[in-house]
Amino acid sequence: MKIVPLLHYYGNNVIFLVQAYRYLCLFLVYYSMHSLKDRKVLIFGLGLNDGGLGMAEYFLKHGALVTITDLRTKEQLSPILGKLEKYKEQITLHLGEHREEDFLNNDIIVRNPAVKPNSEYLQIAQKAGKQIEMEMSLFHRLSPCPIIGITGTRGKSTTTSLIYEFLKKKYGGKIFLGGNIGRSAIREVDTLTKDNIAVLEISSFHLDGMGANKVSPHIAVVTNMYIDHQDWHGSMEEYINAKKNIYRYQGNDDYLVVNIDNDITKEFVKDCKSNIITYSLKDTPANYYMDDNMQIYLNGVPILKLQSKDVALKGEHNMYNILSAIATAKIYDISNEDIEEVLKDFKGVPGRQELVRELNGVKFYNDTTATSVEAVKAMFERFSKDFSGKIIMIAGGVDKGLDYSLLVDNMKEHLKGLVLLEGTASERINDLMGDFDNTHKYFNNMESAVKKAYELAKDGDMVILCPSASSFNMFLNEFDRGDQYVKYVNLLK
Repeated sequence: MKIVPLLHYYGNNVIFLVQAYRYLCLFLVYYSMHSLKDRKVLIFGLGLNDGGLGMAEYFLKHGALVTITDLRTKEQLSPILGKLEKYKEQITLHLGEHREEDFLNNDIIVRNPAVKPNSEYLQIAQKAGKQIEMEMSLFHRLSPCPIIGITGTRGKSTTTSLIYEFLKKKYGGKIFLGGNIGRSAIREVDTLTKDNIAVLEISSFHLDGMGANKVSPHIAVVTNMYIDHQDWHGSMEEYINAKKNIYRYQGNDDYLVVNIDNDITKEFVKDCKSNIITYSLKDTPANYYMDDNMQIYLNGVPILKLQSKDVALKGEHNMYNILSAIATAKIYDISNEDIEEVLKDFKGVPGRQELVRELNGVKFYNDTTATSVEAVKAMFERFSKDFSGKIIMIAGGVDKGLDYSLLVDNMKEHLKGLVLLEGTASERINDLMGDFDNTHKYFNNMESAVKKAYELAKDGDMVILCPSASSFNMFLNEFDRGDQYVKYVNLLK
C-alpha cells in the first residue's frame, strides 16, 4: 500500500503514530544518555576550550568511566585536567598519542570538533558500530527547550550575542547563551526546562556532527558564507553541505532566518522545508530590509528607524548582524524599545575590531577572529577611510586554503607596515605582497610582534591584530592569540 492512500485512510491516527514514534525515539536517546553509570566513554580530543571539558564533565557527572585521549601532553592540558581532579577515580589518560584499542573498547566516542571526518580513528569507531557523539548534536537531542542556532562564515558571534541580549530584555534569566561562543552547552542541559530558550553559536565543525545525527535547531540563523576552512572540510562543496545541516532537519513549525544578499546563502531558501524569513540590505522585497538611512521594513512596511548616533556597532557587516538579530528577535515579539536600548550599549564582542588601548597617539585594536578574507576586508572597510597609510597589521599563521590575492590591493594601498607571525599563511602572504617594502617577518611569539608593530607606529597610526589565518601553530586557539596580543599591548610603555 502506498503512503499517500494510507495517510488518507487513517488520517490523524497515522499522524499521531508518527509523532508518537518520534517522541519514543527522543525518549530512548534521553534515557540512554541518562543511564551512563559505568558505561565506557572515550573523549577523542579534550582540547583547551570549554566544549571538551563540558562533555567530559557531563559524562563523569552521570557516572561514566571516561578515557581521555589527546595528542597534547599532560603538561599542555594541565589547565583543563586540573578542573577534572575530583573525578580522577573515573578517568584514564592516554595522552600524547591515540591508541586503536581505545576506539574499540569504549561504548561511546565523543568527537572533538577539531577532529576531521576522515580521521582514521573515527573510521575505526564507525566500522566497529560505536556510538559517536558531538556536543551540539547531543545537546539538540537532549534539550527540553527551543534552540536558536546561529552559523555563518562571518558575524555569527556578534549576531549570537545580539540575539541573546534582545531576548534577555523580555525573558531575563530564561535565556541561555552557549556553543562556539565559548561556553559549553551540554554542561547546562540538565538544568534547562521547556521554559528556557537556548541561543547557540554553531560552527561548521559542529554542524558536521549534527548532520550525522539528523538534528537542526528550532530557529536557524545563517549570516553568510565565504571560502573558509578548506583545510578541514576538503572542499567548498563540503563546507556548504555542512552548513546546510542547520536547517536540513527542521520541520514545518521551525524557522530559517537567512541573508539573501550572499550568493551562497540565498540559495538555501530553495531546499528549506521550514518557515523562511529573509533579510537584506539590497533587496527590498526581503522580509526584513534595511535601507541606507537605517530604516527597517517588514514586508515593505516601515517598522523601526535606527539612529546611527545611537548604534554603537559600525560598518556594513554589522548592519547585517543587527538586521539578522532583529529578524530573529521579532519571532519572539521583542519590542522596538528593547531593541534600541540594546543597540545603544552593545559595542561588540571581544576580539572583533576591539579597541584595546591608545598609547602615545597610537590606537591598538584586537581583531583576532578575523580569520577569513571577508573578515580582513571588513577591517579595511571600517578603518581605511580614517587610517589609510597608517595601519600596521599583525597577520599570519596557518594557511586554511584562502585566496589571499583578494587582499593584496587593500593591503598595499592602506598598510603602513605588515608584521607577519610564523606560519604557512604568512609565507603565502609575503610572496603575494612582492615589492611591498615594509614587511617584517617571521615572528615566533606575540611579544616580539607587538614590539615591532609599536616600533613602526607613531602618533595618529593604528596597530591591529588581523591574522587572516588559523592560530594553532603558535597558540592554543584564536582566543589565546587575542589574549596574548592584549596582554603585550597593555605592557607597552
